[in-house]
Amino acid sequence: MEICELHQWPGHPSDAAYIQKKFKDQVIIESSLDQIDLIAGVDTAFDHTKNLLYSGVAMVRYPAMEEVEKTAACGEAVFPNIPGLEAFREGAVILDALSKLETVPDLIIFSGHGIAHANRFGLACHLGLILNLPTIGVARKKLIGRHNEVKDEKGNQAKLIAGNNQIGVVYRSKTGVKPIYISPGHLCGVDDSIRVVSSCLSEYRLPDPLHFAHRWVNLIKRKRDQTTSDERIDG
Repeated sequence: MEICELHQWPGHPSDAAYIQKKFKDQVIIESSLDQIDLIAGVDTAFDHTKNLLYSGVAMVRYPAMEEVEKTAACGEAVFPNIPGLEAFREGAVILDALSKLETVPDLIIFSGHGIAHANRFGLACHLGLILNLPTIGVARKKLIGRHNEVKDEKGNQAKLIAGNNQIGVVYRSKTGVKPIYISPGHLCGVDDSIRVVSSCLSEYRLPDPLHFAHRWVNLIKRKRDQTTSDERIDG
């Protein structure tokens, strides 16, 4: 997998915001999803006691949702936890985990936002640009935007709007559970994002690739807690 050296990872939030504004116009929000065979879900976990970030990647065959490959990585958290700047905190360890994949996915679903972001450059946009791959952001909480009420039954949705533009959708992925926030990251449109994510849903709140990644990274974190601090993690 090719990883572009888009920029150096900054240590200060003001530098991070500058980078977002500098590169946001390079993000392409239009369909390029001719065929999808492999989808990677990416999630992270944080160990507060050791100040360590973990990233887990679970790749599935689409649309069967059969897991075909998993990788993981671990690294020290060197950037503060600030909403909207997650890519600068988590990006390096995520890219480390993705670089271990033997096969390049056709699409990556990140736990985080795409263009549903104040600078239209959330985690999924940022890493999609670095990887030059189609990406989607699926988040548990809203960063920006307004929307109508989403009815309680699974499958209901509402447009997420900022200004006069749709930046994503609020989607009820499971009846009686809080909705998720779906937005395109890079090389993907809003309609594509909704179509793909909704087709990856089963009994969980999160789409299956992301649920598998969430489960995997937390397993890795628990395993690391049982080993010495200098043991290397490989997925």
